[in-house]
Amino acid sequence: MSEFSHEAKPRRSWLRFSLRSLMLLMLLVAVYLAGVLTSNPRRWSTSPEGEWQAHLPAGFKRPVTVQRLESDRYLFSSGGSVFNGVYRWKDGKLTVVEPDDARMVGLIWSWDGERFMLIAEPKDEPTGQSYLGTRLTPVAN
Repeated sequence: MSEFSHEAKPRRSWLRFSLRSLMLLMLLVAVYLAGVLTSNPRRWSTSPEGEWQAHLPAGFKRPVTVQRLESDRYLFSSGGSVFNGVYRWKDGKLTVVEPDDARMVGLIWSWDGERFMLIAEPKDEPTGQSYLGTRLTPVAN
């Protein structure tokens, strides 16, 4: 055998290295996203039970108490508030199903991660004013 001949060395495939790197990178991204999603305070995973403060568009504030009735139903109560009644939680929204004031059918609150925002109300403003944009924020205990 000649001294200039050389044995064929096994070559590493560039493609194999890239696929391994890509899979490792995908795993790291998945772990990161899982951590972000589970620690994200914007997600609501607990009950809205407790004391809340309603911030009405006209600048008034009113306390609101929320009590859990069933797995997806909650009672809103506040002295003389048009928001009083039983609400159902579904798809990130609380929709009134049994309002104390029959004129208030159609109230819908949306959860934005920090507070509830009134996004729908009855047509023709039966109380004489609009409450759209009312925010419910939790009261610090």
